[in-house]
Amino acid sequence: MKFKKVFLCSAVLLGAFFVSCGSTSGVSGGGNSAYYENNIGDFSEAALDNGIPVVFKRNSGSQVSVVRLLIEGGVPFVKYEKGGLEGITLDLMLHGSQKYSYQKIQRIEYEKSCSISSSSSKDYSLVTMGCIKRDFYDVLDVYADSIMNPLFLEKDFNQEMKLSRDNFISKYADPSGRLGYAVTAEVFKNHPYSVTSSVNEKSVNNIVLSDVKKHHQSLLNASRMKFVIVGNFTDDEEAEILSKLNGYFGSIENGGYARPDIPPVVFDDRTAYVECESAGDIAYIEGVFKCPERNDSDYIPYVLASMYVDDSLFKIVREKNSAVYSIGTGIIGARKIVGAISVFKASKGEGLKDMIFEAIDDFPKSEKEVKSRLDSYKNKYITSIFENSQNAGGISSTIVSSLVYRDSATEYLNRTSQVQAVSASQVLAAYEKYFAPLTKKDPSAVKWIVLTGKESLEKYQF
Repeated sequence: MKFKKVFLCSAVLLGAFFVSCGSTSGVSGGGNSAYYENNIGDFSEAALDNGIPVVFKRNSGSQVSVVRLLIEGGVPFVKYEKGGLEGITLDLMLHGSQKYSYQKIQRIEYEKSCSISSSSSKDYSLVTMGCIKRDFYDVLDVYADSIMNPLFLEKDFNQEMKLSRDNFISKYADPSGRLGYAVTAEVFKNHPYSVTSSVNEKSVNNIVLSDVKKHHQSLLNASRMKFVIVGNFTDDEEAEILSKLNGYFGSIENGGYARPDIPPVVFDDRTAYVECESAGDIAYIEGVFKCPERNDSDYIPYVLASMYVDDSLFKIVREKNSAVYSIGTGIIGARKIVGAISVFKASKGEGLKDMIFEAIDDFPKSEKEVKSRLDSYKNKYITSIFENSQNAGGISSTIVSSLVYRDSATEYLNRTSQVQAVSASQVLAAYEKYFAPLTKKDPSAVKWIVLTGKESLEKYQF
């Protein structure tokens, strides 16, 4: 078992997410930020005997502890006709184990006010436990046995699949949920991300219990696993936790793992129209376009530029024209992304696209105009990064994102300085490169997915 403290490294890039940023030359060439220097001492790294990395983050003053098992891979390792299998497997893992029945797990969670949960996404999955420090080892034993020795009972599987089918039917009938499926089908066609992380129309009746058991074994691969632990632990306590983890998980074999090579997202320029009876005469619309990848040097400027665009979209499309309930920009994807304009509950179809283009074209035309509002948007961006990092759950989530998208647990500590380093000219250049082409009415610049009722399709022409 290996254990070592994290020391300052000479070059730190930025973390990922919208709570994510790209790398900038200012940080890689100029050393670490003051925030990084003040917080890096709270981190330590270790490894189990089989090489599974363990990241500790000390959260002084808090009695809440969180453990997250990160399993890399995601949907590229699942066939479309088995979409949702990973989420189902993880959920069933927590429905009883060799040592703890599901009823006993529920009683422990109630009595100790703790939680054990799971989630799955495009690039990775998580199994998480949270509890107060006093109960850490008791809850850890339940957590570990659930991961290593789940029962996978037939009755639990049948109930899980019934719930999955009910959720799919409900989500598919809901306009917002149906749009999500349509966007995945249209934007990620023939792409690894075309597989849904929840059940789809093919997998909903195509997953069997043997699939779950087989998939569970594929998840128990030391080369795909990492632990992130956040709590108010001393060095000696961290060493004891590491010893416990080694006893639970140190014998998991290294089955070999190569991170999937995710190609850039390529989509056609054909507008897709989707009928949804429950939408009536209201439209739900997604417009996708090329944007910088998370680690590109112009990603942070792009995100800041999108904030100007968001305000214009709200001002012109919602307030001035009362055409939609809500509208804004974002990103879709995971390791590879595309930009998105999301229109929620549009009620006016005539001229709607022109309103959107007018709002995008409303961007400040000079560096002086950009600069007048830039500090406000920087503060908003920085707040969005750290507002969820005030507790153990949020901190551990941010660390996971940094590990997955930047291969470092600590790179996110430099995000504030990298956002502050962006100039008005960089923001203006990002707008000209990624947003301005949308207003030229070049049909290849943006792909629209329009969902509404059958009788209203002609109303919303994009």
